Amino acid sequence: MTMKFRYKGRSFGSAQSLSAALKRDMAQTVDRALRSAASASGAHIRKTGQGYEIEGTPDQLARFNRRIR
Repeated sequence: MTMKFRYKGRSFGSAQSLSAALKRDMAQTVDRALRSAASASGAHIRKTGQGYEIEGTPDQLARFNRRIR
């Protein structure tokens, strides 16, 4: 017996491929939210091997923290 999963208009035949699509979507959502909050607050964001680095003045970082919550 096969099961088909549908997510955002796509059909998935295996849970593994569905899981990969969900993880990719979540990562894109987080990335978009971080970049949006950084640009709105005037801070600069950079993606590194360890994660994200946000640079700016203390005022900009405080605005970033309020926006990301």
